[in-house]
Order: sequence, then C-alpha cells, then structure tokens
Amino acid sequence: MIILGISDSHESHACILIDGVLVSAIAEERLSRLKTDSSYPKRAIESVISIAGIKIEDIDIVAFGGANDLPYLKMLREAAVFSVKDWVSLQEDYWKPKLYEKKNLSEIDRFNLFRNKAEKYIKSDLYLDFIKLDPKTSKKERSEAFNKYRTNVVNKHLGIEISKVKFYRHEDCHKTYGYYSSPNRPKKALIFTCEGGGDDSSATVSIFNERGIKEQWKSNEVNIGRLYAYTTLILGMKPNQHEFKVMGLAPYGNPIHGKEALDFFRTIEKNEGTKIVKASQVPDLYFYILKNLRSERFDNIAWALQAFLEELIETWIVNNIKKYNIYDIIFSGGVGQNIKLMRRLMLNPIINSIWAGPISGDGSLAIGAAWMAGTQNDIQNNIEGLNNIYLGKSYSEKEINVEINNQKLNDNFVITANPSSKLVAKWIALGLIIGRFSGRMEFGQRALGNRSIIADPRTNNSVTRINNVIKQRDFWMPFTPSLLEKSSDSIINNPKNIFSPFMTMAFDIKETLKNKLPAVIHPSDGTIRPQMLKKDFNKPYFEIIKEFKNLTNFPVILNTSFNLHGEPVVESPKDAISTFLRSDLDVLLFDHVAISKKNIL
Repeated sequence: MIILGISDSHESHACILIDGVLVSAIAEERLSRLKTDSSYPKRAIESVISIAGIKIEDIDIVAFGGANDLPYLKMLREAAVFSVKDWVSLQEDYWKPKLYEKKNLSEIDRFNLFRNKAEKYIKSDLYLDFIKLDPKTSKKERSEAFNKYRTNVVNKHLGIEISKVKFYRHEDCHKTYGYYSSPNRPKKALIFTCEGGGDDSSATVSIFNERGIKEQWKSNEVNIGRLYAYTTLILGMKPNQHEFKVMGLAPYGNPIHGKEALDFFRTIEKNEGTKIVKASQVPDLYFYILKNLRSERFDNIAWALQAFLEELIETWIVNNIKKYNIYDIIFSGGVGQNIKLMRRLMLNPIINSIWAGPISGDGSLAIGAAWMAGTQNDIQNNIEGLNNIYLGKSYSEKEINVEINNQKLNDNFVITANPSSKLVAKWIALGLIIGRFSGRMEFGQRALGNRSIIADPRTNNSVTRINNVIKQRDFWMPFTPSLLEKSSDSIINNPKNIFSPFMTMAFDIKETLKNKLPAVIHPSDGTIRPQMLKKDFNKPYFEIIKEFKNLTNFPVILNTSFNLHGEPVVESPKDAISTFLRSDLDVLLFDHVAISKKNIL
C-alpha cells in the first residue's frame, strides 16, 4: 500500500509511506526557500514522489493531516511573512477590536487586513479561488467546503481520484506520529498532546494498548502553548517560530527575581487532578500578559514562563500516571519540542520512559496522517519507528559538479578532491568552520550531519565566529553536539539510558567537561542537546567524529544547521554554494570534494 501524506499547516510538508515504511519526507520551505511556509506543499509532494520512485497512479490513499483547517490563515502564511511589528498589529488592529470592542470581525476580515503582507505569494496560491466558493457561514460549514476544495486541488495537481483523499483529525495525527515514531514502542503507553491549537483541542490524554489509541480527555482551554507564543511576542520575537529562543534565554533568569512573573503565570491556568484548567477568566492572553509583566525584566519573564510550563506539565503527567498506572510516556504536539521540559520529565523518578519524536509539532502532521491511514488499513505491524530521518533528496557528483562549474568555484577557491574523514577531522581540530553537504537531507528542524555546519566543540571561538559572521544568532543561544552514541555516557549524565538520536532532549553534561566543551553547552545551566549517533545511521558522518576523537580524545563535534539566519536549511548544492559564498564559512564540504577559501588551509 502506498500512501501520500500531506500537511498544509504552518510547516507544510509531504511524505510517502510504502507498506508501512516511510521512504521520503520533505518540508515545503526547503524548496520554496520561505521559512515556515504554510502553503499547499506542491513542490514537496512532487519531490517525495520522485524520491520514492513511484508513479502517481500507484498511490492508494492521500492522507491530509488536519480536518478542520482555516483556509485564509494558510494563504496569509503569518509565521513565514509576518514581522514582529505585524504580529503586534494583529493584536492591536484585529484581536483588540474583536475581543474588547465586540466588533463582528471574521477570519476573512483578518485575511483582508493583512493580505498585502503576503500578496506576492497569495496571487499564485492554489487555494486562492476558495474565496469565490466560501459559503461564509459557520466555521464547520466553511471547513467542510474547504476540505472539498483541497480534494479538488489534489485532483487537479496529481490527477488522483477524489475518493482516495482522506482527512484526519489534527490531534490524532500528533498522537499517531508520537507513538509510531518511537524506535522502541512500549506495548502500553500514555500519550499526551499539547500545543497552541488543533482541530478541536489544545491538549489531550490518550492510552495506547493492544486495541490502539483511545482518547481519555481533551480540552481546548489549555493555554500553555498559546501563552508561550504570546510571551515570545511580548519579548520582541516571532511567535510560532522563536519560542526556542525564549527557552534558551530562560536559564539566565532566576527564581528570586522571577518570582513575581511566575506567580502571575500561575493565575492563568492550573492543575486540577488529571486535567489542566483555567485559574481565572482572561479575556485575551496577549493584553493580559502585556499589562501584568510590563515592569518585569526580559530574562526573568523567560525564566518564569519556562518554570511554569515545566511545573504545570509535569504535574499533569504525573497525576495521569497515578490514575492509569502506566509509566511509559509519549509526548507530541508543539510543546513537545521544548527540550528542557523533556529533560525535567526524564528525570522524574515515576516515569519509566519518555519519547518525543523529532519535529513533534505541526511539521510532522503528514507523517502522522499517513501512519493513521496505514493503521486503518491493517499495516500497523509493518510501521517502522524512525531509526533515522534522512528522508530527503540526495544529489549525484555530476549534479554537484555542474553547480560548482556554474559558480566558477574552481577558479577562485582551493579544491581538495576526495577529502578523507581524517583530513576533515584535522580541519575541525584546527578551528575551521565547515559547511557539510552529504547524502539525503534530514527531515525536520534539526540538522543531523548531512546539511550541517560543523566545528570544534572545545573552544568558544567556534561560537563567536559562527554567531557573528555566519548565523547571526542571538548571543544567549547555545549550539548543539553530535556525539558517538557508544561514548555518550562519558559526556552526559543519563541515568535512565535514554536514547536521543534527534536532538529532542536536554541532558546535563559531566561536571568535569563543562570547561572542556564550552561551544556545545548552555553556558548558564550546563545542559546540552545531543544527537546520539550510531554508525549505521550515518557512517560517513560517524567516521568524521570518530577521527576527531582519535585526534582530540573527544567523541563529539559542534553541529548546527547549514543556513543563514532567517533562511531554511540548505536543500540543494545550489543552496549550499550560495550560503558558502554569502558567509564566512572556511570550507564547503561535499563527499567527493572540499572547496575552501584561499589562505585557509
């Protein structure tokens, strides 16, 4: 059975599932070059079909992640095109009149108010003609009409029969992805989802057992995901994109100066047994936060928000564990991408195991939808966990050489043919910053070696150079390590022997290494977010780290995504070369050739 998964959420993407095996997946942003693109993923669909080597007529099911979506928000691409100023304007010019002045404003009014921000994308959007067909009635009727329209878009794009197109509830896609992405799936598990919002809820609790996944509780009044987004905005950063920056900032605050902010967050929602409920009636989160925290320092706000998130979610999970006597946990949805929360849960003694899949937010809905379609067609026993996520396209030496010749790199740079792993490790140890482009691209937000910038973890000079002249990252944000999985116990404290191959969880670094690996730890709290690498996951990358260990005695290198600030991770050789030429990278590394700037080597 061949299933095409599609998500047109704010991280739109597509995937192909063949007899339960995920063979290809790619985000639209990598091809459109618009970060957090939320359009119908036409390029991604065509790419995953090509990568899988299948014919369109072989597709049995088209599975959409999300059955109750908002067409105008997809066309606006708010997360992709809005500046911080635009997000503030949305609150002042749309939500404030709607909530406080009780003006009768609709989703269409919101679209028209900000249409000019995304006009160059909207005019060619495949969903644009829905405006003419919009029944302009209830949200439910609009959603049903839009699903018919989405079905017709797929039909026109691919020629696939309308009867093959199915829609799956947003939250159920998260649950399914969360459970089936685990390489070591427990026979019984508690599955939690928590996010800004889905089709009908923002948090759920479910049980997985031999009968499948059964939801026990849901609520659309859990505001922690929304709270994090609005606080991100109030701190001057983009919601739905920069929450990780707030998480990175949080350790710089402290409980003494952050107490008042924490006490304020506790007025918004609270634990009530196995549920999360409102602690008070708040007309609008943004203005409520803005009013009450205007005298608090930015770092203490970030600390208090993270502390509140952790205590609220941990209590929620522990209370459900005690009720159901199930000790293995799956966490999915956008809040599951909070690695410090995952660390807190991992350390809780009542929890036996915990798993959050890579890109557990909306960026994996298509995979969840495809797996849902598979389970409903009795192929669940064939579904493999995500042993690796190198699911994008690879490029041949010929294709790479064409781009090198097009840019005339042979004339202006030093070319090294067939660089060995030992030579690359030597370059890293000498302090060179390398952009590595190899094999199939990773799926998700984390670069895992194939579209990565790699550097020496032993010196803060790596951080300074990458931040200042390549990535322009915020000064407080830490970089991450790739480390050899069999050596991980020598680097981190991991009492439950948690395997974390996709940078989804924070760990404490060994106390003796805090001053020896400064480039890959959070300088305030001493944690790291590792990629634990097994040899069979990515042998060429493994060999580079192994050779670095032979040179330095450290089985770890700095790894960050191969892109410039505000751009998606590079997908093609053309993207890689463009980034190399526009940055201060020392070396651009392909498998068969390395290109370095003069006077570097």
